[in-house]
Amino acid sequence: MSIHLITIKAETEKDIQRLRFTAMAVTKALDLGTFAQTRAVTALLEAARNAQQHAENGRVRLSLTQENGRVALRAIVTDQGSGIESGAAPSPTDRLVVPGLGLGLKGLGRLADQHVINTGSEGTEVDMLFMSHTRADELAEVAARVTDAIASIRKSDPLAELEEQNRVLIEALNERDLMMREVHHRTGNNLALIGALIRMSRKDAELEETKSILGDLEQRVQSIIKAHEQLQKSARVDRLQARPFLEDIARNAEAAFSSDALKVDVCVEGEDPEISASMAIDLGLLVGELLTNAFKHAFVGRSEGVVRVHIQEEADEIRLTVKDNGRGLRQEDERPERSGSLGWRMIRSTVGKYAGTLEVDGSDGLSVAFRLPLADS
Repeated sequence: MSIHLITIKAETEKDIQRLRFTAMAVTKALDLGTFAQTRAVTALLEAARNAQQHAENGRVRLSLTQENGRVALRAIVTDQGSGIESGAAPSPTDRLVVPGLGLGLKGLGRLADQHVINTGSEGTEVDMLFMSHTRADELAEVAARVTDAIASIRKSDPLAELEEQNRVLIEALNERDLMMREVHHRTGNNLALIGALIRMSRKDAELEETKSILGDLEQRVQSIIKAHEQLQKSARVDRLQARPFLEDIARNAEAAFSSDALKVDVCVEGEDPEISASMAIDLGLLVGELLTNAFKHAFVGRSEGVVRVHIQEEADEIRLTVKDNGRGLRQEDERPERSGSLGWRMIRSTVGKYAGTLEVDGSDGLSVAFRLPLADS
């Protein structure tokens, strides 16, 4: 049976001092003799300082365990350094022979009752055991006493404890960001594979209608891919700047639909608000869909055209407008906002998701304007 007590970083001089006070309190609560306390504290500091000075991400994990019918203090000091270089002979008391030991580590055999050192290119682990005279069946009682001793140290220096808590929080956030970047990377790769399969199917398709449907699907997938690419580059993995993202969507549409017979310039204008990841994906789909429609329907009989994408943050909402200088809407044309097509159903559904508004003006080209509350993003 083992009971975890505390894990302390070994990255700064303050960490080493915190370990010193903690180790003194723990060994005293274990009723170790004065000489045994000194041995244990010295061994812990030697191993931790080695990690702090020569490696990265040093950690000291203290726990209570049972060994040969007695309670023992177990200390595991780990780091993510390059390992201990060879060149020094290990002590005869080392249970595990390693290529070489730092000067501070060579004396651990004389300080700890048991110790094992594992080292390699991925880091070093020093596992030490310090025996007490307390019977093993008193482990729970001893653990309570030691835990109280650790708690008293924390109370005596609340600023240091708050600093440690803040550092742990920052580290957790950094780890989360790293994980989220990996998620965006893997998602983008998977979507890129899907996009490639759609593209291959479109090339092999014989019917123009099938090619058109697959082309639209590929554009929707590309819009989501662009969102994940921008999220990977963003300073915050859950938010991104809107302008660079929409510019990517615009360039992608130009590359996909422009031809010798039709040249359309897509201009992204306005502000550069920071938006959430989910809103970015939705805006990418909205803009991608409207650009696809513009290329297909706005410039019939023409060889060139312009589409302007304008984004602006107003109070607590995003205003996004996609406007072309094409043919606009005629009296006999179906109102697009009431269209039963998949694309317009998706547009209406996305706007409804944010409880936003949609305005369509076909008097001078086609202008589609959205107002999407940021509070729901």
